[in-house]
Amino acid sequence: MTERTCGNCRWWDRYPLHSYGMCRRNPPMDTDGTVPQTAGTVDRCGEWSDASITPEQEERQELTRRFALAIMSTEWGGDLSHDRLWLVAQDSAAAEPQIQREVQQ
Repeated sequence: MTERTCGNCRWWDRYPLHSYGMCRRNPPMDTDGTVPQTAGTVDRCGEWSDASITPEQEERQELTRRFALAIMSTEWGGDLSHDRLWLVAQDSAAAEPQIQREVQQ
């Protein structure tokens, strides 16, 4: 799994030849209202987004998490092993675009 630091975030802009840069998503603010530099190997925030995957892959991961939570909240979800739960959630997330196309037709 990718380490959740600024240097691995799609929103972070590293300054050339440096290990620090600036957040382009939701940068921290100093008390005087300026935006500080962030260190690529140390800093991180709640807006982190993995730079090594595409936005579509990130969206699919989020959809899988949501399906897993929905399945866990059902009576049926309690009967699944942890691994099986995630497989069912992945299958559900993968089927979602097809379902959307069928509904729209």
